[in-house]
Amino acid sequence: MKLIELLQGTGIACPSEWAETEISGISYDSRKTKSGDLFVCVKGFQADGHRFAEAAVRAGASAVLAQDRLELPVPVVYAEDSRRALSSVSANFYGHASDEMLVFGITGTNGKTTITYLLREIVEAWGKECAVLGTIAYIYGGQTRESANTTPESCELQRMFREMRDEYGIEVCAMEVSSHSLALDRSADIRFDCSIFTNLTPDHMDFHKDFEDYYQAKKRLFHQTSGACVINIDDEYGRRLYSELLDEGLRVRSCGVDAEDADYRAVILKTSAAGTDAELYRDGTLLGELNIRTPGRFSVSNAICAAAASLEADIPWESVRAGIGRVKGVPGRFELVENVGNIPVIVDYAHTPDALEKVLRTAREFTTGRIITVFGCGGDRDRSKRPLMGETAGRLSDICVVTSDNPRTEDPDAIIEEILPGLEKTGCVYMVKSDRWKAIRQAIFRWKKGDTIILAGKGHEDYQIIGTEKQHFDDREMAARIIEQEIDSL
Repeated sequence: MKLIELLQGTGIACPSEWAETEISGISYDSRKTKSGDLFVCVKGFQADGHRFAEAAVRAGASAVLAQDRLELPVPVVYAEDSRRALSSVSANFYGHASDEMLVFGITGTNGKTTITYLLREIVEAWGKECAVLGTIAYIYGGQTRESANTTPESCELQRMFREMRDEYGIEVCAMEVSSHSLALDRSADIRFDCSIFTNLTPDHMDFHKDFEDYYQAKKRLFHQTSGACVINIDDEYGRRLYSELLDEGLRVRSCGVDAEDADYRAVILKTSAAGTDAELYRDGTLLGELNIRTPGRFSVSNAICAAAASLEADIPWESVRAGIGRVKGVPGRFELVENVGNIPVIVDYAHTPDALEKVLRTAREFTTGRIITVFGCGGDRDRSKRPLMGETAGRLSDICVVTSDNPRTEDPDAIIEEILPGLEKTGCVYMVKSDRWKAIRQAIFRWKKGDTIILAGKGHEDYQIIGTEKQHFDDREMAARIIEQEIDSL
């Protein structure tokens, strides 16, 4: 592709003498730059891409896109915001592949991953393949690829969409859209056919300047949406968003559990540890019954968001009903650990106070004895939620074991010290075991018939990040192994 074609519609000027420069790829990491690439100098949080422009040229870059003035032996074009420009030129290079697909975008603090899995099953019940991009993995074309970020960088994102269409013929994608990706324009040139808002509770306050900034980042998704904006109005910020988007002239559809004013309304019929049955109404008319194979009100909320978005995208009701009924669960989301003692151990990714509260309240619905909760908080992340996590766990558990999550470069004991003030306010019985294996073992030794054990925070992750290294650690695997080894003494 010629440089002039690559810059078309971006507002970036291209001097005539460079217009015919051939570009064969896009890169923003000089270590991955190939001959013929356009190297984009992105100002990151830890490094400035302008410092590596010369290295990119030595690696074979044909041209460079920058914010700051550079003197290089190849054409250099300039943008006000090179990160935003990375998205635009990547979309041009890969031919705006998302325009050729049905794309669902899901944003919110909690529930995004579960909804993508629900949508995948719905679409496949409809007879089509549905790609999934999100926290657990990037799944398409019969392959599961490890996800580095919930939403990939724009260059990779655009490449993936083109690969989905050209190599695998995929027509539908369900994609988690994080607040980081929206604020950093990773998804700026994706056209979404239908978008979903789940909820908003404090998270990522180490990245966003305040909660309003977090909300506004999430809101950006809906102004990239050509079809329906499906909003959960059980959530306080969902009601605000619904009202604002209506005023702004967008096509908005509300959903809620028992919310009589919702366009899509679910009425719970029965719930147990095995799942929940609910009736779904659209505009006051009963569509039918949903069999949701995970328990709790939050599971119903996720299901009706997925159902509403699918129906708004003209997917038949029978495919919606069948698809939701096929989802037994999502890895690390209220996942029951199989073990030789049939001890109810539930692993969940809950790492915010709101998510943890939902998990503990759901467990309380079917627990006849005590709730024993193992949890911690991640290092090098939002510190403000640490005492809130402690307070939530203590208020809704009978016993807490406070431990290490992914401490990263922080001292695990220092993280725990910031959790304890919230926990101590509740008067809950607790103990501290910074070694996560010992914490899980302690919870299992404390278990009695009728109790439920919750292992919160890491969910699907099969590693712990200690310092800057990933070490193998899977809550599910560890719990099952401890029970197998200690079954005679339990």
